[in-house]
Amino acid sequence: MKQLLISISISISISISFFTFADYSMHKDSKAVIDELVNEYGFKESYVIEVLKDAKKRNEMLVSVANPAEKTKTWDDYKAIFIKKKRIRDGKKFINDNLKTLERAEEEFGVPKEVVTAILGVETDYGRVMGKYRVIDSLTTLGFDDPRRSKFFRSELIQFFILTRENNLDILETKGSYAGAMGYGQFISSSYRAYAIDYDGDEYVDLFNSVDDAIGSIANYLKRHGWKRDGSIVTKSYPNNVRKFYKPHESLTRFLPLSFKENGEDIHFIADDNFYAIARYNISDVYAMAVYYLSEEFKK
Repeated sequence: MKQLLISISISISISISFFTFADYSMHKDSKAVIDELVNEYGFKESYVIEVLKDAKKRNEMLVSVANPAEKTKTWDDYKAIFIKKKRIRDGKKFINDNLKTLERAEEEFGVPKEVVTAILGVETDYGRVMGKYRVIDSLTTLGFDDPRRSKFFRSELIQFFILTRENNLDILETKGSYAGAMGYGQFISSSYRAYAIDYDGDEYVDLFNSVDDAIGSIANYLKRHGWKRDGSIVTKSYPNNVRKFYKPHESLTRFLPLSFKENGEDIHFIADDNFYAIARYNISDVYAMAVYYLSEEFKK
């Protein structure tokens, strides 16, 4: 019995360390959120308060958002996560299975099928891993308890309320990443509302279940963020001679030298407009490079 009680105690302690009951409707910053949702977007105050009361503080989210892989891993370690034989093989199969939609998106938005597929591969392993956390828990935890980006996440919380109403989603059951990103392409709430599109013709935007909608939405996002049809992503360069060896074409709006250590050697690139468009999807050089590398593997 004593051993059982110790086991239960340890289990409870571990649970509490990651999962805390917190009435976010009473948080000092919640009034502004509640007032905006009620006064500007027509939500019932009782509904907003009820949802905030149900939200749970998830301490592991605070740890994860402070230590993302894009900032804590070397390029070699980050690349090893995504540039794997299975992910490459699965990506080629995804292209074959969805070729018609990918080619339609490429024609309409100018984004190659390999790039759209690479983003899906990096973000969710082609829809296999879309996130296990309640988005309401993610956005309240980060919106009220993250010391660095709470204002941003509170804005996303407001967008999430609106998104769930517009798309008839269950606000307490919708799942996503620790940062509140959702669906095949891991769109945050504001991006879902601004850039997600109906691409399967059913008059409903569904990034959780419609592969076609996911493909069209990613291509639309990239185009809206500066993707140039037939443009390059990066150009191989040389150390200390970037400007000498590279003459940007007229459409280039970003001139960004990149250097990484790969397998013990320094490698150098120039980022083009399309690199910047990918980096807007996830603001990280190593993320954009992983998408580029994976997309190139699909061409082999």
